[in-house]
Amino acid sequence: MKKKVLAILLASTMTLALGACGSSDDGTSSGDSGETASEDTSGEDTADDSASSEEGGSFEGASIEIDIEDSIQGNKETLDQFLKEIDAFCEETGAEIEVVQNGGDQENILKTRMASQDMPDMFVTHGWAALRYNDFCEDLSGEEWISRVDESVLSVITDADGKVCTAPLTQWVYGMVFNKDVMDANGIDPYAFKTWDDVFAACETLKANGITPCAVAGKNGGGLPGLMEAANVFYSADGAAYQNQEALLDGTFDWTQNTQFWDTYAQIYDNGWFNEDIFTADSTTVQKYMGTGEYGFMLWCGVSDMATIKSYTPDANLGIIPIPAVEEGGNAAYTVGEGTCIAISNTSENIELCKAVLDYLLDKDNLTEYCNVNGGMPGLTDITPEESESLTLYQNSVESAGDNLVFTNFFDREYLPSGMWNVMQESMATLFNGDVGTAKDRVPEVAQYFQDNYETLYETNAG
Repeated sequence: MKKKVLAILLASTMTLALGACGSSDDGTSSGDSGETASEDTSGEDTADDSASSEEGGSFEGASIEIDIEDSIQGNKETLDQFLKEIDAFCEETGAEIEVVQNGGDQENILKTRMASQDMPDMFVTHGWAALRYNDFCEDLSGEEWISRVDESVLSVITDADGKVCTAPLTQWVYGMVFNKDVMDANGIDPYAFKTWDDVFAACETLKANGITPCAVAGKNGGGLPGLMEAANVFYSADGAAYQNQEALLDGTFDWTQNTQFWDTYAQIYDNGWFNEDIFTADSTTVQKYMGTGEYGFMLWCGVSDMATIKSYTPDANLGIIPIPAVEEGGNAAYTVGEGTCIAISNTSENIELCKAVLDYLLDKDNLTEYCNVNGGMPGLTDITPEESESLTLYQNSVESAGDNLVFTNFFDREYLPSGMWNVMQESMATLFNGDVGTAKDRVPEVAQYFQDNYETLYETNAG
């Protein structure tokens, strides 16, 4: 095997060798974290090797670097499966592949490498393929597997000119998850929801019958800011009541004058529809809540999270719907993002080898096995994981929604300046930090706080 694995420690420039299945021609292996594939002496005759590989059907002696992060290495089984597939590719082709594990520091490392015009041959785009890395990505729109890509994620990874910036092994899809047994017992059909008024009516019924309508994990870093992703149906999705998306994109949007989102969540809080331990419940606690029959909705939840809920309560009967429209006649929206998505640098000296790696990873059998282990929702339509109940529930909800359904990118990724995630967290925490019935009074404070940080970070990023 000719795969090399490096792990880059967070907040450090030290590189730890986790394993080495090959080495450079002079017998040395990569050392410093700043070393790249193009600097490795093993790559001196890479271009010629790559060219000859097309004739010989192999990539003997050719080498590339793949930088990955937590969507792969965050779970040991997923990482092992990925490395297994890379090993198998190297065995079959003779290629040398260095897998660099950046973990949660992927974003900062890639920003540094973008600035120095020194991108790895291949890299996981962690949600930012078309929005940040576009200029550095090889156009993949002509690849054979494009016809197999799910339309919802294809729209996220394609730029305005039709350039496909990354290859989606998996995708993230978020909507509103519910306990179907609870809904049936209370005469509620979430699949018939059209607007947030329907959500409110359901919450009133549940509350009156002793059920906690909504569960949210406020202890985790993603629980509260994740709720803000529902801003898409208020301000940005096709058919939203607010129809000036240009203002969102150019930084002139006024959050203090457009408080519909916070008004809605203040109403949910003030009616006592959230779990009382909102600030101490973590994601595991809330996922367990959803199987007890004592809670109704998770207002922001991923398709793949339903499998986690089922792992705690195997007999839980769940469902998922897109976030309902704000007004009658508007569109419901599923938020779709990149899961495990891998791009090719357009400056790589071994683009054909990189494309061959993608073809191998996206092979139906290989990707099915990866998704079985990863538990994620496949980015390709012909992949059906063994544990496919969540995927089936999602597909059924898409059919139920009919024509009044759109797919959007994550709201913060497309419309907020970089650095707003913590601001989103603090905004929601402030809104809910008080007695039930008082959240509506904090909306102006929250909106002003958000506006101030929005303007500051917009100017900082522009500079």
